[in-house]
This record gives sequence, C-alpha cells and structure tokens, in this order.
Amino acid sequence: MAVRSAARGTMLAFAAVVAALVLWTSAGVEATLTYDFYSSSCPHVEYLVYQEISKAYWNDSTVAPGILRLSFHDCFVNGCDASVLVAGNTTERAAIQNAGIHGFEAINAAKWAVEQMCPGVVSCADILQYAARDTVKLTKGLGWGVPAGRRDGTVSLATDPPLNLPPATFNSSALVANFAAKGLSAEQMVILSGSHTIGVTHCLQLRDRIFDVIDPTMPKDLLATLQAACPTNTTPTALTIDRSTVDTFDTNYFSNIASGYGLMTSDQTLFADPATRPYVEANLQQGAFDSNFAAAMVAMSSISPKVGTDGEIRHHCEYFNG
Repeated sequence: MAVRSAARGTMLAFAAVVAALVLWTSAGVEATLTYDFYSSSCPHVEYLVYQEISKAYWNDSTVAPGILRLSFHDCFVNGCDASVLVAGNTTERAAIQNAGIHGFEAINAAKWAVEQMCPGVVSCADILQYAARDTVKLTKGLGWGVPAGRRDGTVSLATDPPLNLPPATFNSSALVANFAAKGLSAEQMVILSGSHTIGVTHCLQLRDRIFDVIDPTMPKDLLATLQAACPTNTTPTALTIDRSTVDTFDTNYFSNIASGYGLMTSDQTLFADPATRPYVEANLQQGAFDSNFAAAMVAMSSISPKVGTDGEIRHHCEYFNG
C-alpha cells in the first residue's frame, strides 16, 4: 500500500507541476516557466541542442552523466541559473564539490549552434536543462517536456557549493533535509538519486565505507573489489556506480542498493532507512522509474529560476556578459 501510494503521489505531483509551474524565486517574485517559451523566438532550439549533445555523446558517452551532474549542481546552488558553467578560479567550477565535473564543451557547442539561429535569445540555463533531458534519452531513458524561461545568473562563487551540495557521506536523514531546503520531497530525492545508474564515483567518496571504518554491512566481494580498485582514498580511479549497465538509464541502481550493493553511503542509506526504502522499491520497475524521474526533474529544474529582467542571456556560457 505504501509503495502504491508513493507512486500515485508522484504522478499527482507531476500533474500539478505540468498544469501550473508557477514558482516563487529566491527574490520573492512570482515566476512562470512555460513549455512553449521559445515557440516564436527560437522554435528549433530543442532540436539544435539535441543534435549537439548527441554528437558529444557518441564521441564520449561519459558526457551523459557529466551533464546530468552539471544540471543538479547548478540547480542546488542558488537556483537553475547556469552559474556552474562559468569558468574561473573563484567560480563554482573551482569548488572541490565540482572536481572532475565535465560536459562543458558539449554545452558550449549547443549554445554556439543556438546562437547561430537565435542570437541573444536562449539562456545557458535553459540549454543545460534541455541537455540534461537529452542525455537521459540518449542512454535509453524516457524524455520529458522541459519548461523554459530561465535567465542566466550573474554571480558564481566557489564558496557556495560546499554550503549547498550534499556529500557522499550523508545518510538518508541528512539527504532528506538537504533536498527539503530546496523544496524537494524525500521521494523526489530518492528518485533523482536514480540518475546514478549512469554515474561514476571516486575512491575519496568511499572513505567512510572502506577506509576510515570498514562498513560491516557491505558484501565481502564488493568490499574486496573496491579495496583493490582503491588502495588509498586518493587513488584517482573512476568507479561506475552501476557496474553492469553503465551506459543505460535503467533501474539497476535501485536493484543494486536493494541487494546491498550500493557504493556510497548516500546510495545504500536509501534502502537501509525504512523511511526511504518504499521509494526505492517503487522504482524497481522501469516504467515507474521513467515517469517518476521525469516528474522529479521538472521539479528540480524549477528551483529558484531567474526570470523577467533578473539575470541575463549570456553570449557564451562560460563568461558573464561584459
């Protein structure tokens, strides 16, 4: 019953988001993102973005998890305003939480293609959210309609990601609180964690399970594999979180943690905690996960957008206009 209620709740929430998408920005003004925002000003924007992201993906499949991570890291730090894309030694990109993050070249290529057709019209913030959707489609997941109308932020500080992004050592309670601060539910937190099905992690993110203290709940074969791959917590090894179908947007991430084979604390805690376990179980079926993830991404991509006259439309995603 709890699982059916969880799934039903997600679909009702999605319907509400699709019907309205009336949001309150951090500035306290009412903002509306719409699905037809560029229907007149740049009607082919989504096609242009998909073409460039597709080219990048077929050249390097790690672009997919990279762009999804960019989307999440952007929205969780001062809203979905493309501030994570800005280059510089003191910008968000320089924060340790964004170490190894990539996909910038693909976003820049998409922006360039859009600028050739619609100069000064489409924000980098919207392009990033279109691209995030496209990476899921390219990895055999289900796409979704992306509401648009975001403008680009004019501030990007390396001091902000540590205050907003959850570390891999967070347990479920800490994750729930972190997502709640962004207006997202515990259920949406679990669903969005499913993006790890095409993600990677690094030895440093496993320090609290295989280095500082050996996690007694970790299966011995998994522990041996991880310790072999990570002789120290500074070993620069990239580890696929879903080791069986890393390039497919499927439900194996949830199957793995339901079997005790989650890699990071922030993964395994979702099943270990009775409060979040039903949401894991509700997403073991592909159809349910596809629709639930689409709804959760719409909600996440609507965190504190800059609209109207707030922000700017950058000429290049890596630099503020000047």
